[in-house]
Amino acid sequence: MRACPLLIRRYGDRDVYVGQRLRRREDDKFLKGRGRFVDDIEPAGTAHVAFVRSPHAHARINGVDPSAAAALPGVLRVLTAEDWKAAGLGELTCVHPMPFSDGRPMNEVLRPALAAGKVHHVGDVVAAVVADDRYAALDGAEAVAVDYEPLPAVTDIARSLDEDAPVLHERFGSNLIFEIERGDRAATEAAFAAAHRTVSLTLDTHRVAGSPLEPRAYLSEFDEATGDITLWATSQTPHYLKRWLAKYALHVPEHKLRVISPDVGGGFGLKCHFAVEVSTVVWASMLLKRPVKWTSTRAEALMSDAQARDHHTRARMAFDGDGRILALEIDTIAALGAYLSNFAPSIPGNSYPQTVTGLYTTPNLRLRVRGAYTNTVPIDAYRGSGRPEATFVNERLLENGARELGIDVAEIRRRNLIPAEAFPYTTPVGRPYDCGDPPALFDKLLEIADYDGLRAEQEELREGGVRMGIGIACFLDKSGTGSSRNLASRGGLHGGYESAIVRVHSDGKATVFVGSHSHGQGHDTTFCQIAADRLGLPIEDIALVEGDTGSVPFGNGTWGSRSLSVGGVAIMKAADRVIDKARRLAAHMLECAEEDLVYEGSVFSVRGTDRRLSFEDVADAAYHAAVLPTDGSMEPGLEETVFYEPPDTNDPQAMHLAVVVVELRSGRVTVRDYFTADDCGNIVNPLIVEGQVVGGLAQGLGQALMERVVYDGGGAGQLFSGTLMDYALPRASDMPGVVGMTFQETPAPSNPLGVKGGSETGTIGAPAAIGNAIVDALWDLGVRHVPQPYTPDAVWQALEKAGTG
Repeated sequence: MRACPLLIRRYGDRDVYVGQRLRRREDDKFLKGRGRFVDDIEPAGTAHVAFVRSPHAHARINGVDPSAAAALPGVLRVLTAEDWKAAGLGELTCVHPMPFSDGRPMNEVLRPALAAGKVHHVGDVVAAVVADDRYAALDGAEAVAVDYEPLPAVTDIARSLDEDAPVLHERFGSNLIFEIERGDRAATEAAFAAAHRTVSLTLDTHRVAGSPLEPRAYLSEFDEATGDITLWATSQTPHYLKRWLAKYALHVPEHKLRVISPDVGGGFGLKCHFAVEVSTVVWASMLLKRPVKWTSTRAEALMSDAQARDHHTRARMAFDGDGRILALEIDTIAALGAYLSNFAPSIPGNSYPQTVTGLYTTPNLRLRVRGAYTNTVPIDAYRGSGRPEATFVNERLLENGARELGIDVAEIRRRNLIPAEAFPYTTPVGRPYDCGDPPALFDKLLEIADYDGLRAEQEELREGGVRMGIGIACFLDKSGTGSSRNLASRGGLHGGYESAIVRVHSDGKATVFVGSHSHGQGHDTTFCQIAADRLGLPIEDIALVEGDTGSVPFGNGTWGSRSLSVGGVAIMKAADRVIDKARRLAAHMLECAEEDLVYEGSVFSVRGTDRRLSFEDVADAAYHAAVLPTDGSMEPGLEETVFYEPPDTNDPQAMHLAVVVVELRSGRVTVRDYFTADDCGNIVNPLIVEGQVVGGLAQGLGQALMERVVYDGGGAGQLFSGTLMDYALPRASDMPGVVGMTFQETPAPSNPLGVKGGSETGTIGAPAAIGNAIVDALWDLGVRHVPQPYTPDAVWQALEKAGTG
């Protein structure tokens, strides 16, 4: 792996931490097995839950008989939708609605905690059995008798809106959730009519499952004496989860519910949702007045965790005679599953349209997106969220267009990339891109990959019968969050801000509390790098606290690559306020003007004298309080709280180049080399950013080559990929032998740190770049497209279709 050069800066006699390649401080405990995850926590008397799940994709529930289960030894309670309704409980929620373009509200059906009347996907929860131990709960779940009346199902998104498709929710008359149109239809049609060449493709982005290392788990403990509830949860958004449970589902006072997200083994988006099981776990602990716990199995995860992607798209691109893009037309049906999960509608409704033209000066666009229900697990955010789907469409069309025009795929990009002087650049959907220099970033990519050398090698290998292909993808990410007001104007039911407390103790050491959550991102290192620089302290003197709603102010959590650009700025501002107060107190104690003070090496000194106070001295005085100004202008203590409201999102940019080798006889694809060029703004820790890029690449490669959720398409809707024997995940041996990386730092104008997201580009670009490389290897054999995932069978079938298999 080619890495960034070591970057060390100095400030006085102390290293500046921001920009340094520090190893992650949190890794030590995980490598030594000292992490503390939800499943490690088991208070005395803990009961366990097992869920009764539908074996049918679509069926009426004619009756649920829990009597046999209730009579089993160890079974404490059987809960059904009837019990939920009798208790007057609420429902899960969707925080990002997507109305029709004409203003009509979307056709909304929320995911039920316990299904009533009908089930709508395999794994839909029908009942919950609580028992003294896990095995008794599982026995009880087996004994619950459910009378199902199977109904026809639709799992194929391409068929979901057909007139004869089975309708999931009859009151709407079809499976349509919303329909939006973006761009200028008339101008786009005129551009196509005048085009020198048009390219058309039907493109399916298949369904994938997130599969973090740690499955979801919840432990709820009810204190009968106080009425307090403590929930340990595998959550990326503990404050959201607390709010959703209290406000929407269980109707309990928020101050009586504490959510703790301890160490969490990966999330990738699927642990920021309001998952179906958690409400029942908390409710059961309230009913039984004892701790109640549930940990998902892998099989449950594959039939219950929110999934991702699943688009069917017909698209075409128009070019002039010089290969410049004139217009793009896209018609997409996006599956959202059987019910609407929290953020689901915004993925095809916002993220997809806002990035679909990528980094090119596409002047005209006509885009139609229709969201649809299918008898499948609900869709929600997963690393990339809408951008992999958009990039796949844009980049596949562009590369096919280049080949049909006889223009090198690198040259056609040079002719279409947005120039640096055009930023801020407004796209045909009206979204402004903040900053960047795509042509310069592209030059860096081609340089580290040695593009010309690769083309020469390709010709040499072709003479020996080796099918090597080179594929490129240039694209835009979308990270951070805009202002809460802007989110609300689009129907969002959550804020865009982040919170931080910087608390300096009397010994001059500091604790930082922040409302985000780290589950692999390295916050304990990067956030403390920022705090150490702003406070002028050694990083060893700073501790970080996240994930506990009982100690951290309300925050919006970790998702959408927002932690650094929002949470990091909140820490910076809180730390600056601390130093401002410490400076005022030091000036008072040293009897000088503030402007005469120099703060360096954790010491305040009066310029031109030997009078000085250490930061520890000032902190001690702030808490002792005896020497504070007598005029009441300063309160004791040294602590500041900030709720930082970002003005806008930010726009990371990235470019990928994949080198593949395709075996014609078997169809097997090997990704030999992979090169990335990223502009993620100012980089706080290059080592961590590199790890994020490689981690995202592993997941993007998994989607491209092997991962696929498979449902029976014959009407029964059964889940065929229900275990990790059937759902293939990438291994270390599947990764490229060479991974080369380079970076360009264009500071984001929307935040004072100048940072952008850097964790999702690997998943965004890989499916398109690898797909383009495969087609490049096989173009002369008549192959124009290979559907995802690029399995040996898919490649072999494409060769057969081209008549060369």
